[in-house]
Amino acid sequence: MGFILIGFIGKGFNMQNNIKINEKFQEADTKTVDSRNRLTLGDLLEGYKRVRLYKNDRGEVLLQPIVEIPSSELWLFENKDALKGVRKGLKDASEGRITKLEVDEL
Repeated sequence: MGFILIGFIGKGFNMQNNIKINEKFQEADTKTVDSRNRLTLGDLLEGYKRVRLYKNDRGEVLLQPIVEIPSSELWLFENKDALKGVRKGLKDASEGRITKLEVDEL
């Protein structure tokens, strides 16, 4: 899932102030904010528990679904060679290219 773009249209809205939408964004739904300023997103964020919010000076809001990893695992994503090796190992395993190795052979 990529970004979900939600535009806020306040008083004085005109077409010149509209959010710029390109082919990567598609209108997903129109929602109503309730009396307590809450907005439910339902299926739009299925599979995600956290989002990063961005807001510009025109009130437009961008929601970016995110996942978090423990800081102890961050090294793997910062080490391109290690990450490449893990991905290769996972691909090999998924394609049946594995070898049984006994611990005492290490």
